Amino acid sequence: MSVAHGDNVVEQYLDYRSEESREETLGKIETLISDLIAGVADTGLATIKLSNRRAAESTRFDKETLHLTTRDVADTKQNIIAFPGPTILNSWRFAVLMRTLDIISESLTSGKVVTKRDIYYRETWLFRNQAIVDRIVDDIGRTLNVPRAALGIVAAQKGLACGTFCIHKRDCTLIAVEGEIQLIPPLEEIKSVDVMDVDFVLVVEKEAIFRSLCSSKFYNRADIGRSILVTGKGYPDLTTRQFISNIAACHPDIPLFGVVDSDPYGIDILCTYKFGSRAMAHENSHLTALKMEWVGVNVLEYEDGWTKLSVGDRKKALKMLSLPWMETEAAMAMRLELQRMLFLGQKAEMNVVGTEAHGVITYLTHAIKTRLDASITH
Repeated sequence: MSVAHGDNVVEQYLDYRSEESREETLGKIETLISDLIAGVADTGLATIKLSNRRAAESTRFDKETLHLTTRDVADTKQNIIAFPGPTILNSWRFAVLMRTLDIISESLTSGKVVTKRDIYYRETWLFRNQAIVDRIVDDIGRTLNVPRAALGIVAAQKGLACGTFCIHKRDCTLIAVEGEIQLIPPLEEIKSVDVMDVDFVLVVEKEAIFRSLCSSKFYNRADIGRSILVTGKGYPDLTTRQFISNIAACHPDIPLFGVVDSDPYGIDILCTYKFGSRAMAHENSHLTALKMEWVGVNVLEYEDGWTKLSVGDRKKALKMLSLPWMETEAAMAMRLELQRMLFLGQKAEMNVVGTEAHGVITYLTHAIKTRLDASITH
């Protein structure tokens, strides 16, 4: 692999978020406020028509790209927010919107990024809960017709990575990872990623198992090679999904594996990395890693560790089997696993391979070596 070539591809991939410059987004916010002021002069009311992203977009599955995407539909559910309003609730909504726009403008003007969590903690008494901020940010993005990154808002960080790789940041600093556990930085801060001749990447559902693998130096083994280990600590945040998608897109020759619980939620986590999510369907082309292979655990492998599926598990499995990507060849192994769970009425967690590091290492070494050997023969 040519590192220089890899870096060029990485930068091209990362530049998708620059489609809207700070100046353009600020201009759109200024136009929105100007229209509001003009409305006050005409009617005595400060009024903003705020689009509802979920109401204004329809999610569909593209069978050619295997991506969840969105298409615009008639935006019949605009939220009209006015001040002074007929109720205290309406006035509160106006205050929430204006304060959020103020924080976004401040972020864009200063060039500093913020997270939705940061916005919430600026004014907890006003926003009341995190869901309010999440919804208003999404609706502002829809109203201005820009992605969230163009608003100067990045995903909060929780994903971890370990192995041997370098992250070149846009502020000219370098994060050189040599076996220590690293918090994955937001993609907006990354200029390029140097994977240093890594043989594969392994995504681990559970943080405890990830840390066990790291402490045992699973990322550097003579029998299966060098690797990057990643965990999103359960359902991954956007930063972790972007990081994995980045590696998959920019280094297509590096195998990408995922190990999750053999239960409906574990399979759903794998599908989130692989196919994306409905909530972020409008950005899924930069959040997915279709090449990810499932390496376990398999419910048939450890009968002694079975636990019964709950009613909620069954509902989740049936709902997942109805999803459009489950009909594709790329999802065949996961589809069969869900069907096995439903037939047996059982599930198996990753811990069934052994609570000690040795059990996990033995299981994963065999599973990964089998797939690496198979890829060589083909």
